[in-house]
Amino acid sequence: MSARPATPTVTVWGEAVVRTAPDEAVLWLTISALEDAPGAALSNVATRGDALVALLDRLGVTKADRTTTGIAVEEEHDHTGTGRRLLGHRATSQTAVHLTDPEQVGRLVSTAADELSARVHGLRWLISLDNPVRLETARRAAADAERKARAYAEGVGAGLGPLIRLSESGDAEPARIVRMSRASAASAMSQSIPVEAGEQAVTASIEATFALELG
Repeated sequence: MSARPATPTVTVWGEAVVRTAPDEAVLWLTISALEDAPGAALSNVATRGDALVALLDRLGVTKADRTTTGIAVEEEHDHTGTGRRLLGHRATSQTAVHLTDPEQVGRLVSTAADELSARVHGLRWLISLDNPVRLETARRAAADAERKARAYAEGVGAGLGPLIRLSESGDAEPARIVRMSRASAASAMSQSIPVEAGEQAVTASIEATFALELG
C-alpha cells in the first residue's frame, strides 16, 4: 500500500512595524554628599532622600514604582603630585523611578535637580506591554504573512489553503536612553525646555505555514 503524498505547504515570514509615542518612562536619581565624617555624609543623604520620597508622593508615584537600587559610603581622595589626599567621605543613594505618565518626567527631573541637588541619569522611554499598538502590530504582521503566502501560491498556480502552523518572534525596538546630568536638568528647568519623548517602533514578526491547494 503506497503512502499518501504529503500535503504541499508554503512557509512565510510576516512582519510589521508601527511607530508610537512611549507611554512609560524610567529614570534614575542619585543623591550624594561629601562630608568629613561618614555619619555626616549619610545624614545629609538621608535628609534629602526623605525630601525625594515626599516629592514622589506629591507626584502620585506609587511605592511599587520606586526602588532604591544602591546605597554606599566611601572615602574620596584627590590625587596630587605627592600622593593621595583624603577629601572626606562620600555617601550616595540611587533610586529608580518608574513613571506611567510621561508628562511627569520634566517636573520630576527639574524639581529633583533644583531642590535636592540630585543627579538625573538614564532616562529610558518605554512602551507598556498592554499598549494597544502591540496588538495592532501583531494583526498587521499576520496580514502581511497571509498576503505573501497567497502571492506565492498564485505564482505556482495553486490556491491558498488553511493555516497549519503559526509562531511568533521579535520585540520592540530597544528603548532609547537619554543621559541627563544635574547641571543640564537644572538648565532645562530654568529655560523651560520641555522633555520630548519622540516615538519608538513596535515590531512583530511571525512565521506562518499554509497548506497549498493544487488544481
